[in-house]
Amino acid sequence: MTYRMKRKRITKTIKLNKKHFIKLWLKPWIMTTSGCVWSVSMVVCQSKRQANDWMTKKRNQRNRKIIINLTGKVANKAQAIGVRVLRQWTSVIPPGDSLAFDCSCANKEKQFRVWKKWFTKHESSKWIINDDLKTFFFYRSLHLE
Repeated sequence: MTYRMKRKRITKTIKLNKKHFIKLWLKPWIMTTSGCVWSVSMVVCQSKRQANDWMTKKRNQRNRKIIINLTGKVANKAQAIGVRVLRQWTSVIPPGDSLAFDCSCANKEKQFRVWKKWFTKHESSKWIINDDLKTFFFYRSLHLE
């Protein structure tokens, strides 16, 4: 009998205060010969419908309000929580797979500068930062180090 790796979408919701919460998604994005590239998305919002509209890229008022703001009114707390969850997910993905975390708000340059500063100071050197795509990559090697 062979073992088949299942790659299912993972969703995590964290309540910040009475009005806001963070919703994070980890989903398989591109299948490669050696594994899979997982896409990581994070949104700070006030309702589940607003978060799901942002994820499915619906053209409505709820989605436009999220796109305008970088992190809503909770600022750095949301980003710190998001990075902690992202750190946990680096150990969840199977060996040979990689994570791709991109900046997807209205002001991508500003968001990229903030995340780049965070990843260079606080995270391990295994994260690859791509300035052209404004994306952060993490590859989990097949062999133990």
